[in-house]
Order: sequence, then structure tokens, then C-alpha cells
Amino acid sequence: IKTSQYFKPGLKFTAYIKLAHYDGTPVSDQTNPLKVKSGYSYESSEYIESHYKIPPTGVVELTFYPPKNISVLGIEAEYLDIKEWFSTVNAAVSPSDTFIQAIIKTKKPKVNNDVVLVVNSTEPLRYVTYLVLGRGDVVTANSVRVPEGAKTVEWRFLATYNMAPIAHIIIQYVKADGEVIADSLDIQLEGTLQNYVRLDSTLEESEPGGNIQLNIETKPNSYVGVLGIDQSVQLLKTGNDIDEEEVVRELSSYETSDFGIFRPFKKVLDDLGQRRSVYWSPGSFTADEVFSGSGAVILTNGYVHKHTPWLYFRGGMPQDDLMFSANVSPEMAFDGGASSGLAAVKVRSDFPETWLWEALDTGVDGKARLNKQVPDSITSWIISAFSLDPVYGLGLMDVPKKVKVFRQFFISLDLPYSVIRGETMTIPVVVFNYMDKSVYADVTLENTGQFEFADYSNDVNEAPKLELYRRKKLTIQPNSGSSTSFMITPKELGFIDIKVVAKSTLAGDIVERKLLVKAEGKTVYKNAALFIDLRNSNHFKTNFTLDIPKYIVAGSEQIEIATVGDILGPSISNLAHLIKMPFGCGEQNMLNFVPNIVILDYLKNSYKLTKAVEERCLNYLEKGYQQELTYKHDNGSFSAFGNSDTSGSTWLTAFVAKSFYYAGRHSDIVDPQVISDALSWLASKQANNGSWSEVGQVSHKEMQGGAAEGLALTAYTLTAFLETRTLIGRYNNVINKAVDYLDRNVRLINDTYPLAVTAYALTLARHPTSSIAFDKLESLANTSSDMKWWTRSLSVSERKNPHMFSPNSIDVEMTAYAMLGYLERSLVNECLPIVRWLISQQNEDGGFASTQDTVVALGALAKFAAKIIVPNTDIAVSFTYGKDVTKEFKINSANSIILQKQEIPKQIREVNITARGSGFAVAMVAYSYNVNVTGAWPLFTLDPQVDKNSDHNHLQLSICSAYVGGNESNMAVMEVSLPSGYVVDQDSLPSLEISQDVKRVETKDRDTVVVLYFDKMTAKEYCPTISAFRTHKVAMQRPVPVTVYDYYDQSRQARVFYTPSVTSVCNICENEDCRICTDGKLNSQGADGPGVASSFKQSSACIILLLLSIWMR
Repeated sequence: IKTSQYFKPGLKFTAYIKLAHYDGTPVSDQTNPLKVKSGYSYESSEYIESHYKIPPTGVVELTFYPPKNISVLGIEAEYLDIKEWFSTVNAAVSPSDTFIQAIIKTKKPKVNNDVVLVVNSTEPLRYVTYLVLGRGDVVTANSVRVPEGAKTVEWRFLATYNMAPIAHIIIQYVKADGEVIADSLDIQLEGTLQNYVRLDSTLEESEPGGNIQLNIETKPNSYVGVLGIDQSVQLLKTGNDIDEEEVVRELSSYETSDFGIFRPFKKVLDDLGQRRSVYWSPGSFTADEVFSGSGAVILTNGYVHKHTPWLYFRGGMPQDDLMFSANVSPEMAFDGGASSGLAAVKVRSDFPETWLWEALDTGVDGKARLNKQVPDSITSWIISAFSLDPVYGLGLMDVPKKVKVFRQFFISLDLPYSVIRGETMTIPVVVFNYMDKSVYADVTLENTGQFEFADYSNDVNEAPKLELYRRKKLTIQPNSGSSTSFMITPKELGFIDIKVVAKSTLAGDIVERKLLVKAEGKTVYKNAALFIDLRNSNHFKTNFTLDIPKYIVAGSEQIEIATVGDILGPSISNLAHLIKMPFGCGEQNMLNFVPNIVILDYLKNSYKLTKAVEERCLNYLEKGYQQELTYKHDNGSFSAFGNSDTSGSTWLTAFVAKSFYYAGRHSDIVDPQVISDALSWLASKQANNGSWSEVGQVSHKEMQGGAAEGLALTAYTLTAFLETRTLIGRYNNVINKAVDYLDRNVRLINDTYPLAVTAYALTLARHPTSSIAFDKLESLANTSSDMKWWTRSLSVSERKNPHMFSPNSIDVEMTAYAMLGYLERSLVNECLPIVRWLISQQNEDGGFASTQDTVVALGALAKFAAKIIVPNTDIAVSFTYGKDVTKEFKINSANSIILQKQEIPKQIREVNITARGSGFAVAMVAYSYNVNVTGAWPLFTLDPQVDKNSDHNHLQLSICSAYVGGNESNMAVMEVSLPSGYVVDQDSLPSLEISQDVKRVETKDRDTVVVLYFDKMTAKEYCPTISAFRTHKVAMQRPVPVTVYDYYDQSRQARVFYTPSVTSVCNICENEDCRICTDGKLNSQGADGPGVASSFKQSSACIILLLLSIWMR
């Protein structure tokens, strides 16, 4: 282990030899010495042999004083029968053979403390000059005078925060003949973080449900965030918590130096958990390397020696031996190496993955307390914390705190994410005994009528009987676990209770978990929303018939009535899930972002913004902003899948630019340079005629297609420049060219969508031609009763599509653009019919069908609502259903933005709605049901096939699909549900992601649903294959759906069901549950094969035991 890459003739050089076993532990031998041969030549016969005692650390220090005119140092070592020849150490080079050597005397260099340096020279010095560089900047520089004739000088400097984490010291002086003599030193400073967090708990170990107090100490008046996470969850995926290593790595990214050998040394220290400062002299072959290696540029009329030696002398030897290796630093080398009985048994039902997610402030004394109840999980909780202060900045805990939750006798349950009603499943139960005696326990599964026990010992023709419990006996050896299982068939939908009791004379435990039971088939969501305007009338009445077909899955209906006194009320309450579809690409992620801007704008303008709503909106806004930056290209553009796309998208970049501009009014997290770069990229892509075309992947084809030949995209991009004009005003020429292009082409537009966007853009630009576009758009409007809306021209075939008349994102989007044009013209009252139609298209969460329609429509509704504010809302909305059952909701100014709702009986098919009072409100009847038939009018082919190599434990599913509704679709999404008891094989997903057809792969519902994103689908069939494996035993599995749909046009979709390999009850039963499968004989083998049930049980126990042993560490 070398303290420098090169030795300097005439000055001390230190190296270390470390003796270690194969496992890394140091060799400690008081009898046999270490023999070292060394010499200043390449001839080992000239080396001098020395003997060294081996200390407990296994590290032997070697000190050399190489004379002048020496060019190489060779070292050999011998211990017992092991001989090692190390690569030679070369001498530094100076034309005058003059050198200086910097040494640090301070053992633990720390920020805000003095650091003492010593410089030794081979000739008398007059002065030395030093610079300290940190994070790529020169932090301090000074000269030190040296007493006459002295070859050594010592001085100190103050280490500041700006020097951390690595201070690069450059020391140099100029000889009388002009030669620059230099050396450098890298110092790792402690105290990179000026703040700190100390967290202590009153208990290191607790029983489930116990009370614990956390005592926190930081700098006074700091903000503190506390996180407590289940260690088993952390083992699955790390890297989601902030730690000092990550902060130091970020700060180190500002380094301009090569950082020499120091960087791998630091990595090893970090890997070994060494939390201390080290220093390292990178050494330099010449004076020039001193400056270049430290990231400094020298401008001088002196002579800075450069030298290019032969490869032989540059140490072209292998660099993987210990002597030349930078894997270990010298300093590192020196480090060496329950209650008894059942009286107090509590039901354990609280099993979170995250226990603590707390924010608090320390007072003037810098202290805070947090009192919490420990969850019921048998695990270890990893507690970490950080602190923030305006003066002292960030502080982190040195080591996370671990709180162990344990009891000597406990139950472990392993349940799947969900099952489908009517399926039979096993509930595996493992009982652990960590006492010193064997325990004989009764294990009972209780039943409140939510499921049936799968009793196959009775005659199959007998009516099922309600059993309140089923009991089994277990013998659990000391410090071990025993397993059993119960077979049940859920019959109620929703979350059912799984309550297991284990009793013995010595101890007991009770565990209650929730199991999600889904209805068969695929869920269909519908919503009927009505805009109630009582500004000019004090009474409103209507009735609504639910559109629920006869072929639905029995009992799958869910019906909810709701009302709110604000047009945006449903959206405000459901910002986290405005739509039912996944949103995993750059455009869809904007749904996490833009609605929050709309809500904040509206509530501020209407004086309804509360602190709670503001914090929630800003939280979502900032998360959405950070996520969207991951889809940014280096040239400033954005695309649906970021750098995995070959080019940025014109449409998405325009969308992002104007959205970021509006977000900047609410949060300073938005970087104006990001907006500027996006607009600059857009300006560079404008054609000479003023238009824009899509240079990236066209995921929203209505923007680009049709007879308008991209006119909609030009209009849309123009709005980005118009709406950001106050921030960046240098694009007037770009704007004028685009406006002229629209002016020249507006009379040629016949398609409704580009006409709606163009009319809005020209109105926003205050151009006279906007009236022509507006009048033309008005002539294409649809009206019915008290509603107005715009829709695409439909062919005869499209009119037969039943999905065409469900809420359609294209129709919603163009209608919202038309409404924005109305509002720009101050036609507020004329907007009322449009508002009624838009609200009728909303889902129960306040969103619409897709992302772009939701963003545009919410913006239009917000602008309308801001213009018709009613200061004193007082409305009573009544819903009457069934046998004259009435539910009345009161709405006033205090609760107008609160969504009030209530679930009503499943059998209801008609609801009467009345309202009285003054103001306006939105009333909704939201309902859902399941269907288990293939979807009508499919515009995609869809053929899921279970491959022949699938079995009861492994599923290989191939899904072939193609688009048959035209040439190609917009962005398409395929959702593949897995059978109950299966989860996707994560190792198989990367093979899907590298395909040119699949742009992104996601999973949801604990890996039981796979979501595939496609840029588009064409008539060419694509057949992705998904692998899954069984984690839970489920028999008589119901068919599960695969759906594919056009993300921007919901009339294009397909739905097909598939069934996995048939699994009978005899495939999953164990022991006495298998009587009927073995002609009434008690057999521990299920029908999976000899020993399968038993071995599955044993392996499950082994896995759980192994995990528990990890958690308990």
C-alpha cells in the first residue's frame, strides 16, 4: 500500500504491507517474521533483506529514504511459503532534482478547525505558496515565509465548509532559475454536514403494540424529518433514503480534479462503513501533473516541467497487485478489522410497511420528542432522520437506529394481494416458538361468515354449513417454527377478515389480517354528473337511471351518490387519482403536475385556498416536476420516454414549457432555464413557413393528422410561446411567423379538432382572423337540451361502435379548447351549456378519460368558475332512491369545496335528484360493475395463450395483439392481469423493455398486473411474453382479463379473458384436508405429486425462518 504513486529522491517515502487471509481478516503471527527485500534497482540480487514482526493489525510499515539520482524502488516480501514481488515505485522527475513534500500533521481534519501542514524540501526554501481548492473553486490562497536556510516549514489554515468533502492542497514555489517546484495533497474533511441529528429511543426492543419515545437533538430550531421502515421492505430495495454518502457523492461531482488514487480509496472506506477523514498524497511524476491532477490551470512565465517517460518507467505493470493497488488506504489498514399465559394477548392487526413518516421542529434548545406506538409486525424497524436549518444546512444521522419488535411465541401469515370470489385458497400459518420448551398449541382460524371452509370430508350434495372456526393442533419445538394451513372459499366482496388464534399453556398470539376479495371479470366505471345552477332559480329537479346491463357479474355493483358546491370540488379532493388509467410516460406524468397549478390558481383567485389544500397541491406539484425532468433530453426538449426516445417531442416540449411557466408562479422549485431551453429548442424546429411538425414520436395523432396537416400542432406550440411571453420576450419573430401560418390556412380547415385549437391560439394572439375561426367552429357545434359540445366527424362504421358514445378524450379536449376561446372573448354566460356537457363527461374523481383532456378541461372549468364566483352559497341537494329513501346534503360557503358522498344499496337503478337554495353545485351518481365477457366492438386483435411449458407453479403467457381500426393507433397500453396466487417474474421484464415495440413496462397491485406501453400499434401483430410464478396456492381460479386500448381514444379498445392451467383443490390441499383426494385416507401429500404439499409447507417455513433470522440481526 503506497502513500504516494511516486517517491521523491532525498525525501522520506512510506509504504505498508498488509497480510490478510482470504476472507480479509488480518494475519496475526508473533512467531514467524515478515521478510522484506528492497533496493533501488531492478536487480533483486542487489536488494537488502530486513525482518519485521507482524502486529495484530497485519500491517507492517516500511520507511525509505531514497537518495538523489535514484529512479526506482523495488520491494519483495516473503511470509512462510508465500513470496510476493510488488511492482516498482518510480521516482518523480525534476530537471534540477529539487523536490518538496507536503505532509498533514492534523490527525482528524475537520470543517471549522485548523489544519496543520508541514512541507519538507531537498534544498533551503525562501517561501512557499499554497492554494486550497474545493468543489472546483479556489477557496483560499496564501504565501508562507520560511526562515533563512530552513528546509522545513509548518503552518495552519482554517478548513471551511466550501472545502468539503475533499480539500485539494497545491503547494509550490519558484526557484531562482524560474523552475516551478510543486506538490499536492488531498484531504478528506470531516464535518461536511454542519447540522446533525441525534436520535435515541427509550427501548431497543419492544413487544408488538408497545409504546416508545424517540428523543431527537439537532441544531436549534431545525426542521426534522423522521422515517421508520420495516427492515424486510428495506432489504427488497435500498437507496430510497438520503444518507451522507449520497450527499458527499453529489458534492464531489463538482470536483474538477482527477482525484488521483484517492477516489477508489474513498469507495473502499465507504464500503467498509469507515466514517472518518483520511488524507492521501496523490503524488505526481512532474510539476505539471501536480496542477493538472488537482484540476488547476497554471498561467506562468516560469518553467513547469513536463515529461513523457518510456512506458517501462511509467509503471506499465499490472495494477492489480497489492503494492500498486489503490484498494486500501494506509489509515484503513491500521483499523484491523415475552410474557407467559394468555391474559395479556392482544390482537395484532397493524402491519404497515412504513411506520414513521413524521415532520417536526426542534425548539430553541434543539430538542424534540416523538411518542409512538410500535406496530404489530415481528420485525426490526430502521429509523433514520435528517435535519434542515437555514444557517447550518443539512444534518444526517451517523447510523440509523434499529428498534426490534419481538415476542417469544408468535404467528406469521402470508396472504396474496387478492383472490377472486369463488376461488379456493390455502391460508398458510407458521407458528414460531423461541422459548426453551416445546409448545403444544391449538391453532384456530375464525370465521364471521365472510368465507366458507373448504370441507371435502362431507358429501358433495350437502348444503354448505356455516362453521365459525376450524382448529388444528401443532407441536412447535424450541427455537423453531411449525406450519399448517386452512382451505377457504371467500364469498363476500371487498376486504374480509382473516383472524388466526394460537393458544398454548405457556403463551399465545392472535393475528388479524385483511384479504382483498375481488369480483369476477373486469370492472367498468361510470359516472353521471350534473351541473346545478341556482343563481337565477331556487329549485332544481331531475331523475337519473343507471345504465347497468343485465349480463354483469352478480353482486359486483357499487353505487355512490355525491355532491359538492364547487365546479372543481371533485378534482380538489382527488388530485392523486384523477383518471383510472396508468400514467407512466412523460406526457401522462403531467397529470401529477398541471391540475395542481389549475387548482392553486383557481382557489387563490376565489379566496378559497386553505393551508392544507395548498400544501397538498404543492407537494404533488413538486413531485410531478421532479419526475418530469427525468423525461428531459440534453438539448432541452422532452419526450414520452426520455432518453430512450431518439428525439424530443414538439408537442410534449410545448406542453411542458407552458406548464412549467405557470408552476413557477406557485413554487420556486421550477428552474427558468429549463423553460428557456425548451422554448429555444422549439424555436429551432420551426419551419420557414412558420409551422411546426412532430420531430419525435407522434403519440397524440389528432395533433398531427387529418386534412389540417399538422395545423393543430402549430397552433398548440404557438400557445406555449404566447403564454410564456412575459417570462421570455425574445421570440416575437417566432410568434409572428406562426400566426401568419395559421392565418393563411385557417379557411382550409374542416376538421373540428385542429379548428378548435387554432381558434383558441388566434384568439390568444388577438389576431383578426380569430373571428373567422371562431364562427366556423361555432357552426360545427352539437346542441341538445341545455348542452353544447363538439365532436369528431364519425363514419357509419364508427357510429356503430358502442364505446364511441362513452366519454371520449378527443371530444372533451376540443370542447374545452372551444370553451377557452369563449372565455377569451368574455362570453361567460354562453359557456354554461358547454360547462354542463363537460361536467357530464367527468368521472367520479373529477378527471376525464385521459390525461390531455383532463388537463385542458380542468383549465377551462377553472377559468369559468373564477368568473362566476357566488360568495354566499346555500344549497340543499337531496337524493331519493329505493322505497322513498332520501339523503340530503347541505352545502354552504364553509364546505363548498368538500366532496360529500355516501354509498347506497347495490340494487338501486334509479335516483331522483332535487336541489333548492342559491348558488351552484355539482351532483354525481358514480357506479361500477364487473363484466366477464369479451369486450364488444374490438378495434384490436387480442389473443392471450398460456404456453405449453406452464404448470401449477409457473405461468408463461404470450399475448398477441394488433390494431385493426385503421393504419395505426395513438399510444397504446396493454394491461395484463395475472391469475390469483401469481406474481410477475421481475427478472423477465428487462427482455420486454429492450424490444423496439414496448417503450415501458410497469407493474401494479403488488406485481399482479403488468402494464405495457407502446408508441403505437399497427396491423402488424406483436406478441410479448410474460412470465409469472406461483407464490400462493389457489384452486379453481377464475378467468382474468387482458385489455388493450388507445390512450387518447377510448373508443379503440379490446378485452379478452384467459384461464391458467386448471388447478383443483387436490393440488393445494395438505394433510387432513386431502381426505377426499385419497379415498378418505389421511395423507400428507397433495395431488401436486409425492411430497409436494409437505415440501411446500416445509420450504415456506424455511423461507420465513430465514427472513426472520435476517430481520432479527
